[in-house]
Amino acid sequence: MRMKLISALAAITLFFSACNKPYDTVFSTYRDGSPKLVFTVVDGKGGTVTRLGEKMYYENGNLMYDKHFNNNKPSGIWKFYYENGQLHAEGCFDKNDSTGSDWKFFKDNGEDFFVDEYDSMAVLDVTSDHRPLSIAYYKDDTEMRFQFNENYTINTRGIVKNGLKEGRWEFFYANGQKMLEANYSKGVENGAYNSYRDNGAPYFRGFYINGKRANVWEFYDEAGNLAGRQDFDVH
Repeated sequence: MRMKLISALAAITLFFSACNKPYDTVFSTYRDGSPKLVFTVVDGKGGTVTRLGEKMYYENGNLMYDKHFNNNKPSGIWKFYYENGQLHAEGCFDKNDSTGSDWKFFKDNGEDFFVDEYDSMAVLDVTSDHRPLSIAYYKDDTEMRFQFNENYTINTRGIVKNGLKEGRWEFFYANGQKMLEANYSKGVENGAYNSYRDNGAPYFRGFYINGKRANVWEFYDEAGNLAGRQDFDVH
């Protein structure tokens, strides 16, 4: 009788598992009908559906990211990809479901993102959907800080010492063109300050002394031609 009961329970369990097998469902598509956002889900009691995974695709068909969930909370290994198919970042959300842990980052050619010597690295900030937004590599009292655009290209990079910006900082458009070069000393603008349009043409060029605009600044039109100058006469 005991063996029959165990066999019956096993049969029920197998039947339940078979009926609740995870499956993919396309949530949104591109104009040509190819999948854009795909959820991996499993059916539950009372018609409920539980999300187990989420995949986003680029329009060219390459995977943008692959996420996993447990009780609707981030879990497991998450991976993010460049549009060319190369891995951008991967991190584990089992230890920390807020910003993740054990992160690794790569360039769009597959090389390690940061090759200089460092003591440790950390993800400083994530977007609302847990995409890594800002990271830092630490060495003694110095950190090399990076922030990413939505397509994982670099948005901002520069050095922070004792919590303050130091030296040259660079800011970029999503297409890779440089937006701004700025120089800092203990968190204050000091030195050349050059801005560019998204086509690479100069926008304006100037100079800061202790956080104040100084000397002659030059301004350029959309074609990159000099449009005017202004002397701020701070010496």
